[in-house]
Amino acid sequence: MQAIVIATVNSPSIHVLLESINQYAAELPIYISGNSLELWGKIRAKLKNDRVVFRPNTATNFGDAYNEIVGYAFKAGNYDSLIIANDDVVLAPDTITKMQEDWDMVTREFLTGFLGARSDYVLPDQNIRVAVGNPRLGDDKFVGLKWNSENHIKMVDVIAPIFAAISRKAWDVAQFPSTNWYSDNIICHDLNKAGYQHFVSRGYVHHAGSQTVGTDFAKCHEEPREWIKTNRPDMYEAFYG
Repeated sequence: MQAIVIATVNSPSIHVLLESINQYAAELPIYISGNSLELWGKIRAKLKNDRVVFRPNTATNFGDAYNEIVGYAFKAGNYDSLIIANDDVVLAPDTITKMQEDWDMVTREFLTGFLGARSDYVLPDQNIRVAVGNPRLGDDKFVGLKWNSENHIKMVDVIAPIFAAISRKAWDVAQFPSTNWYSDNIICHDLNKAGYQHFVSRGYVHHAGSQTVGTDFAKCHEEPREWIKTNRPDMYEAFYG
């Protein structure tokens, strides 16, 4: 995991994210796709270093914004893997350490798609609010101020890439569709079909959640309907059947 890639629409939360990266992952380059030169000026003034690459962005959805900046980062930095980050997450002191250890482990054994962080505002499989027992571990227990299952990696069908590692090899196989909602489901499905497996890491990030698309979830659900019906009819039934 050699860089962090962020797309933003000028959310103030990005400054909190960048400060957490500054404190806990100071060695990692950062690629930012943004729609505001004013934002870029504030970021430069705050970080005062040359490890941040800023690219103007005119995309109107999550998928297009991240496809552009992730593709650019892989090419510009010639990285083997990187981390895709939402602009409204915050790292913990051990987020990167745990994710790197987990990445090294799963990629030794599996053709790995996404390795996604756990969080407090995310899909159930990644959500620390949900006690999910591992059949091999038995019933989940609350130990040391967290669920015992949080100490273990697990395989899942879908990762919400609010903070998720992916390899260049996997990225060359599948990218995001041009949608906000369901972009993660579709890319994970496409990688699964190509033989890739997805995993939940022990690493954690706080997620403010829905800072860009908002909390009108019925609207978020409907917005990609026609795009998916036209461009991905194979996935339409799964979301709108």
